[in-house]
Amino acid sequence: MGITEALNGGQLPGDFAEHVDVASGLKRVASNQNIYVKILKSFLASGEPAKLKEQTDSGDIAAAADTAHGIKGMSGNLSLTKLYEATVALEGQLKQGSFEPGTRDLFFASLERTNECLRLLLAAAEQ
Repeated sequence: MGITEALNGGQLPGDFAEHVDVASGLKRVASNQNIYVKILKSFLASGEPAKLKEQTDSGDIAAAADTAHGIKGMSGNLSLTKLYEATVALEGQLKQGSFEPGTRDLFFASLERTNECLRLLLAAAEQ
């Protein structure tokens, strides 16, 4: 089963579309589902979110802003909508030299839910 079939298979959570805009993501890779799956897997394996947590925990705001910028680009290109929005907010604060803990918490909550949605999508697509 491919990505498109997984979307229609009824195995994804009701809030899935709020987190992952598959149609938009596929357009960005010329509708090549294999490439989209490969990039989604790469995103899930990325250590950038852990790096961002370490940087914000240690107060390395400049490095955290750079890392957030990279995550913003990845999430935007993959059409991970809620994560993109949360990353935009966090990056904006970091570029100003600080961040609100609630904004960081929202980013990590969005990341966790997005990753859950991606894992479900990929599992359904591999059936």
